[in-house]
Amino acid sequence: MVKPGRDFYCLCSPIELRSETSVKSVYGTIEWLQKFKSAEAKGVTVEHIRCSLDPRHNRGGKRNGNLQLVLQTSHLSDFVWTWMRECVIPNPVLQLFKDTALTGFEPLPAKIEKMRTSGTKASVQIPEAWELVVTGKGGDAHPDSGIRLLYACPVCGYTRYSSFKEGIIVDEEQWDGSDFFKVNGYPNFIMITERVKDIIVENKLTNCAIIRSEDLRWGNIPRPEDHPENFVPTKVVVRGPAET
Repeated sequence: MVKPGRDFYCLCSPIELRSETSVKSVYGTIEWLQKFKSAEAKGVTVEHIRCSLDPRHNRGGKRNGNLQLVLQTSHLSDFVWTWMRECVIPNPVLQLFKDTALTGFEPLPAKIEKMRTSGTKASVQIPEAWELVVTGKGGDAHPDSGIRLLYACPVCGYTRYSSFKEGIIVDEEQWDGSDFFKVNGYPNFIMITERVKDIIVENKLTNCAIIRSEDLRWGNIPRPEDHPENFVPTKVVVRGPAET
């Protein structure tokens, strides 16, 4: 195992605290999932990446435009999560992160189009919101995580990494020092430093979960390394100009 160093954490939706995952958190509660729910993203389109080598590599690419959200609750929270794990924060939280000089993220304008109203018909002021886009780099995870590159497509750039065995262990020699960052192969996991964790806990920010990166568990889904036939081409597929 890697020698103990500084602690890193994963910032995620409370949905990761469902009982079937058996994940131990240092902050957050599953009750927030019921109260705040996941937001619905409206009118989202993405670029389509087509691979001439293997159609199984066809996938969505970059999203077009900014997030437009419909909240399924009348309750406002400090973090809003979509079903695709996109993270949105209201203006006060953005200001807090700026005031404390946190690094490794870029705020992109996001719009809350609609909120489900309560039975009292009381008006709810919809806040200004921002998508938390992580720009920090963690590089490859430490080998003790069990994460390694399994395949890289020479045509479309599709990559597949193995599952993690001992959580996601950050390799500090590859990490760029940002407070928010991601490791190669796992772009949906927002990694944070202990400083970010402390700021969230001290300010009692709602609707998030913080899990030690080493405590992340793979769950019951198939492990990519056990099924390379799902993504490694067995032969080169040659297509004509009209098919590319």
